[in-house]
Amino acid sequence: MPIPVEICVNSLNPDYVYRSVAAAHEGGASRIELCGDMSVGGTTPAMAHLEAARKAFQDRRGLLCMIRPRGGDFSFSTVEIRLMEQQIADAAQAGADGVVIGALQLPGNTLNRDVLGRLVDTAKTRNLSVTFHRALDATPNMFESLDLLMQYGVDRILSSGTAWGSADGAFEGVRMLKQLMLRAENQLELVVGGGVSPENIGKILQQLPIENHSTSVHAYSSVLEEGEVSVKRVLSLCKAVESF
Repeated sequence: MPIPVEICVNSLNPDYVYRSVAAAHEGGASRIELCGDMSVGGTTPAMAHLEAARKAFQDRRGLLCMIRPRGGDFSFSTVEIRLMEQQIADAAQAGADGVVIGALQLPGNTLNRDVLGRLVDTAKTRNLSVTFHRALDATPNMFESLDLLMQYGVDRILSSGTAWGSADGAFEGVRMLKQLMLRAENQLELVVGGGVSPENIGKILQQLPIENHSTSVHAYSSVLEEGEVSVKRVLSLCKAVESF
């Protein structure tokens, strides 16, 4: 099975989204993660932007929508949780194939089980896949968090293997990523993200047990040229991944 390549697209406006997703599609991306306001690490995009992404990605499954009502921490109020549930329903209506979520509780940044259960249920009843984003990297014990996420039926986790907020990415976090993959035992897919580029992905993958474990690759800034998703850069990333 080939390793899927996921391209994160900043949801600036419908035209930009359409161009970016079309470029990623042409370059061979298997999935898109559409995020609003990447300056704060991603928020829920406008549904009109998601509809534009759906048109550009055509009938290829793998259009994922970030569900995060604001930047900052990952601890959400009751009002925000209700909004997230509505945003998941809206994303399904707009043509998403999956959602990308995260919910922690303060103090401590441990997983918020009640909120996680609600969001996963909302997504699954609409036949949406569920990815838990890099809020995982903000938790104090990634192994305990992983065990819980598997219990709740999450399909994928996105991680760099390094602490959320640090300057390090997946290249530096490869040892932790390997341990997460081994612990997951194929019960969910590990999405390798954070500083991933066509130039370093080979060195990352060669240190991971990818032959026997579900994995995919996530890239954002490394496939941009002058702020636009580059077909050439996406193709280069896909070719580097395919060689494994």
